[in-house]
Amino acid sequence: MTNTPPIRLIAADLDGTVLNHKQEISPRVARAFKMAAEQGVYVTIATGRNVASARKFVAPLSVNAPTLTLQGGVLYDVQKEKLISEVRLPHELACEMIEFGKRHPTWQTVIYHLNRTYITGFKFDEKFYFDLLTDHRPIIVNDLCEALNETDPDKVLFVLDPSEAAAGLRELSAAVGDRGIVVQSHAMFVEVNHPEAHKGMGLSKLAAYLGIPQSQVMAIGDQDNDKTMLEWAGLGVAMGNAPDAIKQVANWVAPSVNEDGAAAAIEKFVLK
Repeated sequence: MTNTPPIRLIAADLDGTVLNHKQEISPRVARAFKMAAEQGVYVTIATGRNVASARKFVAPLSVNAPTLTLQGGVLYDVQKEKLISEVRLPHELACEMIEFGKRHPTWQTVIYHLNRTYITGFKFDEKFYFDLLTDHRPIIVNDLCEALNETDPDKVLFVLDPSEAAAGLRELSAAVGDRGIVVQSHAMFVEVNHPEAHKGMGLSKLAAYLGIPQSQVMAIGDQDNDKTMLEWAGLGVAMGNAPDAIKQVANWVAPSVNEDGAAAAIEKFVLK
């Protein structure tokens, strides 16, 4: 790694990467991002959250580039309030997934649409939704498909017990096929996205937008939904708390989120 070209763009996942299990950013992590930005490096976040939920992390992480939200399906410049690109899940597939969720009564189906989230009722602790889904209270409706009013949503997410996640991922992948991308984005989240809504695609679009070559991009992540951007980036960094499958595609494995692994990666490869 000593011959790696200078990094000009850092894209980091939020939950489990820069946010610890208390949903906090440590002072060391915030300082590393700030120092990188001050050195002229583009810094951004790559998350499954929507723009509304990701917005509050822009200032604490010194983000100075458009953000990758909704698994890379939406590129949005918060500073300029400018939408750069977006892809949405086809309405027909979304409604099919809503029906799929009804056959699994222990799952919570969540629709992301126009910076809001929709559910039919709270199946888990209400605070959980505010911490990990959005800053706004989810809108409770009787029928999720009808709530879409024939429009295409951003994505469909299922909240389920961690013990069901692996099986849920397999079932959904088989049902969706090549019509979308199914990823596990959290121990309790499995989601269905547009085929082009993945972090690898989003990061490639952002790098092209900024005029930065692939070799000068670093991506940091910890979950299945981070795999494509770790593979695409010139330097892919997996967190120490990541599954083995994610560590295997990375160029370097950082310490865990509780040991400020994201800061360690920036210190090692950017701040030197």
